Amino acid sequence: MATLKPLLSLAVATLLFGCGNAESKTTAPRSTADTTAKVAPPANGPQVIHLSRGGRMEGNMRNGERVGSWISYHPNGVIWSRSIYRNGVEHGPTEVFHDNGRTYYTGFYDQGKPSGEWIFFDANGLEVKRVQYDSTGAVIELDRE
Repeated sequence: MATLKPLLSLAVATLLFGCGNAESKTTAPRSTADTTAKVAPPANGPQVIHLSRGGRMEGNMRNGERVGSWISYHPNGVIWSRSIYRNGVEHGPTEVFHDNGRTYYTGFYDQGKPSGEWIFFDANGLEVKRVQYDSTGAVIELDRE
């Protein structure tokens, strides 16, 4: 371990001082975006994002924000969710599926907040519950007799 320390220090120093123009050699990067821009996906156009637990998401970006239809897939390839985005937030109908392909829940987003009636199902397709949301995304308590 002691022999790796000088090599690690040399590698860090090379990275810090070997990149950029003369001005950037003496100052820290302005933001983390400056150091990751080379590996970040493009801000516009079709995107495929691989999820850490497996599976992936696909959709379009405009100016760094999600727009239009986005579809996510479970690691086994079955659709996980379908949502619509406007200006980077969910807006419109959404469906989420169990990994066996059966519907888990359906609902509607209004500018990123759940709205209206959402219906939830178990993995066998049987309805489990219904939840009503108001325009602020809060659950509406239904009167039960």
